Amino acid sequence: NGTMEALIDVTYFLSDRQDATVSFVERRPLKAVNQIARLPGILAAEPFREVPVRIRNGNIDRRIMISGRPRDADLNRIIDTDLHPVVLPEAGLALSSWLVHILGTQVGDFVEIDLLEGRRRTVSLPVTALVEDYFGIQGMMHFDALARLMREAPAVNSVSVSLDANERDRFYDAIKSMPTVSGVALQRVSLANFRDALAVLVTTMANIYIGLAAVIAFGVVYNSARISLSERARELASLRVLGFTRGEVLRILLLELAVLTLLAQPPGWAIGYGLAWTLQTKMAGELMRTRLVVEHSTYVLASAMVIAAALFSALVVRRRINQLDLVTVLKTRD
Repeated sequence: NGTMEALIDVTYFLSDRQDATVSFVERRPLKAVNQIARLPGILAAEPFREVPVRIRNGNIDRRIMISGRPRDADLNRIIDTDLHPVVLPEAGLALSSWLVHILGTQVGDFVEIDLLEGRRRTVSLPVTALVEDYFGIQGMMHFDALARLMREAPAVNSVSVSLDANERDRFYDAIKSMPTVSGVALQRVSLANFRDALAVLVTTMANIYIGLAAVIAFGVVYNSARISLSERARELASLRVLGFTRGEVLRILLLELAVLTLLAQPPGWAIGYGLAWTLQTKMAGELMRTRLVVEHSTYVLASAMVIAAALFSALVVRRRINQLDLVTVLKTRD
């Protein structure tokens, strides 16, 4: 849950902070941003331009989109791997950290770019920053630098806007009357849909993992208790003959089990974190990846499950001790 919330926080609150994105049927001149900014309810508007390219380093290449954004973008911000806003330089290219990993490059290296729109040509650009994003792979440039790269006047594919909540209806009515607008993507709707899909995925996977973990924990603890009872049956029966009550005998048997269970928690936390890191690393890909975040409550839940399994095992062992045949056990040879 902590990992998914971190993904949502970075994607929807640190990076893409706009309330809506207005997309055009075809690219429009930069003055279209001012037209959108004058609509009812608009508090801020920022241009956004995307260009399809093929990026290449040596024999490795990928087809991606390069987005052009203002240098001081506030709605569509670029976040680096330390989760700090990136100020785009006048020249150069910021790349997804995963794309840099695929290409085998680093900041300061040059990559080849094949432009797949407009005047198609091949250029070489320096990598100036690494960007932390969790969906897809992409490149980012200063808005004016992208226009110079395309050798065209500044143009936009879409406009990111911040809305006055009280003026949303008037904004929607105004947008409907604009034939050049192909659609409006609402950030809150996108977030709600993502949370709904995520809730089903996380709940299903969590139930499966918790169920398996509970069964394994109970099996390990119960088998340890069974083995301990079998090894010490004669001694426990002798204690009963000497006057110890069933509860006192049970406490003696379970004390060792309780100590081992508690001492196993820190190594279990470390092993669990290692497994989570391995799973997160192996599942990361070009379409989606996550940053591993394990909250303190996760460790508490894991320990609570193991302790609950130990308590349930103790109840089963108690029943076996109550059924212990003292005469038969004492007659058994060592």
